[in-house]
Amino acid sequence: MEQQEMKELIPLHQTIKMEDQQQQQQQQKSPHDISLNVPIKRRKKGGIITMPFIIANEALESTASYGLLPNMTKYLMKDYRMGITTAQNLLFFWSAATNFLPLIGAFVADSYLGRFVTIGLGCIFSLLVSIIYY
Repeated sequence: MEQQEMKELIPLHQTIKMEDQQQQQQQQKSPHDISLNVPIKRRKKGGIITMPFIIANEALESTASYGLLPNMTKYLMKDYRMGITTAQNLLFFWSAATNFLPLIGAFVADSYLGRFVTIGLGCIFSLLVSIIYY
């Protein structure tokens, strides 16, 4: 009954188009078509699962950085004949730069390049520096 009322309200040429579209959709679905409308459950990214890895990475990185400072001070004083104040100032600025530059890298990655391009460029520059200086 409702379909008859709808057909009365819709002009005839539109009704024919709607019926043709329905027939085409039914013909496109073959009886051998195995398409299930089951939503795919995707794995959630980030969150609590990744937190232990991030915390462990930061803890080990800071341990390595603080362990490097006394050895680097001794190296600068012995081989480069720097005073303790000059060596400590140099290491302070080096530490400040290594702690601040990731913020600039994150800004560039999020705003302009994207994370994969930024990581790729960082790897290429790191490789070039390693080749040039070693």
